[in-house]
Amino acid sequence: MPAAGPPATTTSRATPSIGLIPSLAFAVGTMVGGGVFTLSGTAINEAGPAAIVAYLAAGLIMFFSALSFVAVAGRAKAGESGYAPVADILGPVWRFVAMWGFYLNGVLILAFLAVSFGDYLHDYFVGAIGPLAAGVIVLIAVAALNLGPTRLIGQAETYIVGIKIGLLIAFGIAGLTNFGDASFSPFSLHGTSGVLEMTALLFTAYTGFNVVTNMAGSLKNPERTVPVAVIGSIAMSAVIYMVVIVAMLASGVDHFGPAGVGQAAQALMGDTGAYLIAFAACLSTLSGANANLLGANEVMLKLVAQGDVPPATGRQRQGHPVISVAFIATITVVLVLVADTDDVVALANIGALVAMIVVNAAAFRLARTGWPGPGLRLPGGPIIPLIAAVSCLVQFPSLGWTRVLVGLLLMAGGLLIYGRRDEERWGGEAAEAARTAIANLDTPLARAMRSHDRVAG
Repeated sequence: MPAAGPPATTTSRATPSIGLIPSLAFAVGTMVGGGVFTLSGTAINEAGPAAIVAYLAAGLIMFFSALSFVAVAGRAKAGESGYAPVADILGPVWRFVAMWGFYLNGVLILAFLAVSFGDYLHDYFVGAIGPLAAGVIVLIAVAALNLGPTRLIGQAETYIVGIKIGLLIAFGIAGLTNFGDASFSPFSLHGTSGVLEMTALLFTAYTGFNVVTNMAGSLKNPERTVPVAVIGSIAMSAVIYMVVIVAMLASGVDHFGPAGVGQAAQALMGDTGAYLIAFAACLSTLSGANANLLGANEVMLKLVAQGDVPPATGRQRQGHPVISVAFIATITVVLVLVADTDDVVALANIGALVAMIVVNAAAFRLARTGWPGPGLRLPGGPIIPLIAAVSCLVQFPSLGWTRVLVGLLLMAGGLLIYGRRDEERWGGEAAEAARTAIANLDTPLARAMRSHDRVAG
């Protein structure tokens, strides 16, 4: 089915200028946040040493779906998002479903990261401020940051990623030197079911690669940059997670709280190490929250440009999508104050799983038609997309059917908005402004990644 494109525009397109380093750094920076500093403790509490298996399984499932994303996103035209080819392959409504799923994922993960930031800030630096209050404060700060000069965001991300990975490596080395103290018995505290439940929950730890697919059509040499950035970020994050889990097991801590990596660092590295890791956690969750807000705003601008949502949601002021930022900040503050963190993470994963199933279906269709056009051709024809889609589907029972129902209702809410699309009323000034910003690589995410590229160069 041919895609229903946006109204024609005479806007010239900027030459794709975002390279591999910012793509890889933003993806890793988005992944290595709450997924390691908060969920690693939860994973060990629930699965024991088998948390290693849960992280590896989640990474493997994500890897198969990432290959489908690479095959699909690599066929995006200049200036398009990596989701655009889905419209050509399956139809515009499925492109919307994939984008809406990752939009929900970004918004929900933002709330989770704010809570994670609050836990570490409260436990190690500002005890007078409760974790929830700290989470609300950081959300307001991140929203304000996204209404300021994004050039600084991109430049800071270069150093933030390096600092937090460096400190985690130091933590990992401390753990490996005490590897003999790690206990691997019993290996799985709650058997196979516990591992499966944690595998389903840990998708959050790997969803940051979609920042690359957001910008696929704006990357230099996308046929090389997209696969290397997507697959490389997943591989790097998986290695970091494995090292952290082993170090935590070697720490001798019996039960981990929300700031679990800090507890393990206290046991392995003393007070100084604990505060350094807590500093890395605050820095990491803050940068991850900012990256998720940038990514969610990028998706919203592209939905507006496509005429899929009301144009007011992408209204910009001085180059910033103020309505989108305000809406996301309001929603996430409410989630921080009233929602259970595990529920938020599960709902975020449901949105991502639905999006990945759609993209896997698109890759399956591409394989069945012989991988037409430029872009990656996966070995085995439709086998990898099929395995990836089935792997995503079987995660739903482990998330709990109540959560699955709520997650699917959130997806259906997006479809209700899409179903009311009106090409005449939704194609006005705000939509044209969004298309112009995208074409000129002048969205907040594009500006941040471009400034990141200049620093890295």
